[in-house]
Amino acid sequence: MASPKVKEIVAEIQKNEEICPKSFMVLVLKMEVLTDSFDLEVEEELTEEQPTPKKRASRKSLKKSQFIDGQQLSKKEIEFQEYSSKKFNTEKWLKKNGLIL
Repeated sequence: MASPKVKEIVAEIQKNEEICPKSFMVLVLKMEVLTDSFDLEVEEELTEEQPTPKKRASRKSLKKSQFIDGQQLSKKEIEFQEYSSKKFNTEKWLKKNGLIL
């Protein structure tokens, strides 16, 4: 209620007794809360720059994309990785290198 115009209107309402004083006080308090929350929202919008949304790749391409050491694998490299993982015998390799009995 810092505005002089608002103060004038409040004084007029109180003079004419058009509203119950308790109801008026509740109204004023609710308006203060509302304006305070609005001010906070405006400040947040001004202080926060919303980053531009980045376009995401489709789920299909994300599923097929694979990386090794931060490098994206080509289609042929992915196929080789899948082939070698299917054909590779882990137990045989561990026994051969003496890591298990």
